[in-house]
Amino acid sequence: MPWLDKLREFKSTAEMRTWLVARDPAFNPKRLIKLAIVGAADEGLRLAELCGRQEIWITAVCDDNPKKQGMKVGKIAVKPVNALKDIDRDMPVIIASHRVLKAIERLKGMGFKHVAPFALLEVLDPKIFPPHMFYDGWLEDLFEHRDRYAALAGLLADDMSRRVLDAVIGFRLTLDATVLSPIVEWDLYGPANLLKYGDDEVYVDGGSYDGDSIRLFIDRVRGKFSRVLAFEPDKNTFKRLAANFAGEKRVEPINAGLHRRKATLHFDNAGTRGSILVEQGGIEVPVVGLDEVLGGDRVTYIKMNIEGAELEALKGGEQAIKRWAPKLAISAYHRPSDLWQVPDLVRSLRPDYKLYLRQHDGGVIETVLYALA
Repeated sequence: MPWLDKLREFKSTAEMRTWLVARDPAFNPKRLIKLAIVGAADEGLRLAELCGRQEIWITAVCDDNPKKQGMKVGKIAVKPVNALKDIDRDMPVIIASHRVLKAIERLKGMGFKHVAPFALLEVLDPKIFPPHMFYDGWLEDLFEHRDRYAALAGLLADDMSRRVLDAVIGFRLTLDATVLSPIVEWDLYGPANLLKYGDDEVYVDGGSYDGDSIRLFIDRVRGKFSRVLAFEPDKNTFKRLAANFAGEKRVEPINAGLHRRKATLHFDNAGTRGSILVEQGGIEVPVVGLDEVLGGDRVTYIKMNIEGAELEALKGGEQAIKRWAPKLAISAYHRPSDLWQVPDLVRSLRPDYKLYLRQHDGGVIETVLYALA
């Protein structure tokens, strides 16, 4: 595993940062004086604000979303990405998104020499560019837990999983999303030749949003299933979820998040930390333990994408997992350590699970651990 071997060469996180800057000095935060931004959503706006504080000149802000075009970021009007054709190809371009691979390929194809995700700046200088939750302690986790990652490679059940792990480590070392290109499977929660379904599946969807992954599930089982428990804590999103499945009695929308046990937590959508569940502050959110809801009833498939609460929610479903050995599809990217902590916890609950790792997007997001008994 080349990238895992590379990780072992470093003697400190400071050395890792020095190596990163040497790969492309154009993104050295201490010397950065101007850049262009691709992405005018929350992270793009946050980057623009931080650049203003550091007196970094923003030459352009681009976004292909028609709803963003024309809006002002400071004094700059957002334009489509093709507007960058008139900019010097030596200009550093920052992609302010967690989905970066396709944008990097496009910008490199346009001739830009220096293209990187916002995360690179966050990792290189967390004081100037406070990191989103996904990247907080990114290099520190890699360095301090390199033995954990080596051990995880030995636990994974197939060569594809080991290739995915190595590529993810490579991306985390370099912030170069093209490292992920050979291993990305774009079909979310649809890993090739891995999951098999029966005609009576009981599917728990942790983090249902408006039902997008439920629709994927129903399509994959061709409408043959017994029950879906759909957990969505946000009140407004839950209303859309309930409306979308009002005519399907087998889908049970539940206005709560999954966690260790029934409680009221708080949803904090701080700009520098991502969206996380906390004890105080933010918006009140009801949460429940999966075992409390199931009450011993059967479950065959559990998916969790719940903003960093996966570890607590797995503990809240411990009895169901031990009793029924359901298929698991658990997000392993919301915090850097999730990549090794989620597999560790799953194996502690059921040592007979076979573990598989898949990457379903070109960036930090959609790294999914699959566990099959």
